[in-house]
Amino acid sequence: MRSFLKYTFLLLGFTLLVMIVLDLVFTTIYHTGAYRSKIMWVRDMEDTTAVDYVLLGSSRVNYGLQPELIEAKTGKKGYNLGMNATNMVETMALLEEFLNIRKAAKVYVQVDIQYENKTPDPVGEIPWMPFLHEESVYKHFKGYGDQYSTYRYVPFYRYQKFATRLGAREAVASLLGSGYAYENSRGYMPLFGTIAEDKDFVPEQTVTTKNSLYIELIRFCKKKGIEVRFFTSPYYRFQGNIEKLGTFLPNYTNFSDSVAKRKYFSDQVHLNTEGARFFTEIFIETYFSEQP
Repeated sequence: MRSFLKYTFLLLGFTLLVMIVLDLVFTTIYHTGAYRSKIMWVRDMEDTTAVDYVLLGSSRVNYGLQPELIEAKTGKKGYNLGMNATNMVETMALLEEFLNIRKAAKVYVQVDIQYENKTPDPVGEIPWMPFLHEESVYKHFKGYGDQYSTYRYVPFYRYQKFATRLGAREAVASLLGSGYAYENSRGYMPLFGTIAEDKDFVPEQTVTTKNSLYIELIRFCKKKGIEVRFFTSPYYRFQGNIEKLGTFLPNYTNFSDSVAKRKYFSDQVHLNTEGARFFTEIFIETYFSEQP
């Protein structure tokens, strides 16, 4: 019996040691390796020069606006910090990370039928897991469930839990220098192809209730002296109800039907590269045309 207990404790101790070592290795890679997410890129920025603006939101920003074109047309410098499957929780976390390094005069935040979501996105939260041990990151997630304390304190668990996005393949790719060159396009990610089906987009979600997370964002930016503007990116043949966004949010512009041609869309909610250029021109005309 003693022998059994001895080997059991040795096995448990060895397993724990391996998990601690693996956690340290993976975390170090995601802090220092090639960029597998915009979070890694933003945290590693060396240029502390203030920018004119940042663009925030989900994939509808990530694929939809081209900062290089904005700079070419207006001289205004900024970044596209849109990330796929991002809700306001992740958006606030990324904005704070950026502002820890450099200042921004204005923030443009994309809002749409996902406006009422008040919790982390189950996909959008994953790139944040390697940094959850930091209180500045953990504070954004800890109020949404005990699972985040588990991810934070149990060695290597988060990398096992999200192995398809943070596992060995991703870690090795980052370690070997295979990452995204976000700086080259200032964060814009191109999306190719043209929408296959020519039909109306009728979402189940509607906007009926004010989301307090947006109020927190407005207060945060006001404290930092940052001007905030909200907008809705184009949809293809949109038949949803987002009318109350204009009531709930200040400085709001609805671009949901500003791009009509099918050739500009990769699917009903995302613009392709040609569409992104077309929409960026509209965005420039709306927000930058009267600026010196």
